[in-house]
Order: sequence, then C-alpha cells, then structure tokens
Amino acid sequence: ASIYGDTAIMGAYTDNNVAGSAYVFVRTGSIWSQQQKLTASDAANFDFFGTSVAITGDTAIVGAPLDDTAAGSNAGSAYVFTRSGGVWSQQQKLTASDASASDQFGWSVTISGDTAIVGANNDDTAAGTNAGSAYVFTRAGGVWSQQQQLTASDATAIDFFGFSVSISGDTAIVGAYLANITAGTDAGSAYIFTRTNGVWSQQEKLTAADAAPFDNFGERVSISSDT
Repeated sequence: ASIYGDTAIMGAYTDNNVAGSAYVFVRTGSIWSQQQKLTASDAANFDFFGTSVAITGDTAIVGAPLDDTAAGSNAGSAYVFTRSGGVWSQQQKLTASDASASDQFGWSVTISGDTAIVGANNDDTAAGTNAGSAYVFTRAGGVWSQQQQLTASDATAIDFFGFSVSISGDTAIVGAYLANITAGTDAGSAYIFTRTNGVWSQQEKLTAADAAPFDNFGERVSISSDT
C-alpha cells in the first residue's frame, strides 16, 4: 500500500486469477471511498500485478514482477497510471533495457515527482546470479525513459538488491536483505544513492549496529528527506 495526501493505493496481486489489480481510494472529510480499480492493459494470469504500488500526486506506479514479456518468462514490468478529472488511465508500461527471464522487475516500486525506481531483485548481473539491481526512470513530456541502472558497489550473488526501494527527491535507498556482511550470512544491508546532474552515485552502505546472521536487514526500506 502507498498513500499521498488524500489518496491511497492498495495492491491485490492474486485478484482475477492472479493477474492482479490495484485499488485507489480517496478521502473526503473523514470518509474513504474507492475511486477506481486499476488493471494492466495487457493483463494475463499470474502476472502478479499489484505486488508493489506507489503514488505521488496524480501519478501511480504498479509492479507486475511475474509478467512474461518479450524478454522472457517472469521478466517483469511496471505500469504508470495518471489521474485527470478523477479518472485514472495507464500512461506507460515500463520494462528494463536489459530485461531477461526471471528478473522479476517490478518486485518493488517507488515514485517521487517525475522519477520512479523499479527493483529487479532476481536480476543476474556481472556480480552473480540474483545479485539484483534497480532501475531509475524519469518522465519528460509525459514519456518515461530509463535514466540509470543501479547496482551495489560490492554486489555478490543472491544479495537480492532491489527487493525494496524508496526515493525522496534526489536520494534513494535500496535494500539487499540477503547480503552477506562481516556480521554473518544474510545479515542484510541497504544502499543510499544520490543524484547530481542526472547521474546517480552510491553514497553509503547501511548496516545495523547489532547486525547478526539472518537478520534480513533491508527487506523493507523507506526514505524522506535526510532520514
């Protein structure tokens, strides 16, 4: 679920034969009412649309990590919707530039203004199988384009980097909950990235002060300004 002002969005990824859906609610006074049910224009069974959702203003993004695309089975996708006159319409379907089968692009999503980040925790990178990555997209003139692919500076196989993502302005955080660190196996970590002149750079790696094996630190992340 995600909320912005008086609008909330909730995912229901097993709805409609697991094709999935998302529901938008709006608040008037102290009463919440359903505004619209969102589905993908090319919905298919077992897409898991609604696994992840995020909203900012009149724009929402919904992840469908098990969507089968031209890149392969379960490559995944994310859908951007915009609201005009109280009606939501699909603006664009997002996929990774280097998409491949089983990446699960769309497992996590986040949006802030005209920037969105989509996590692909099962992405196989040069660091190894399921090292994971996250993709930044920006919107200009109503069109979304991939700005950059983010990976951890010390990425290794089965880190699941991108399992969780969050953005606030020019700062983002990405969780890698199965990362092995000095504290032990699957202790987990999270990475802070900042954007300068359109380029994202890793600023810091975060770990818990009392980290221990199998803590899964980074399974969920959220960011607002400097916190």
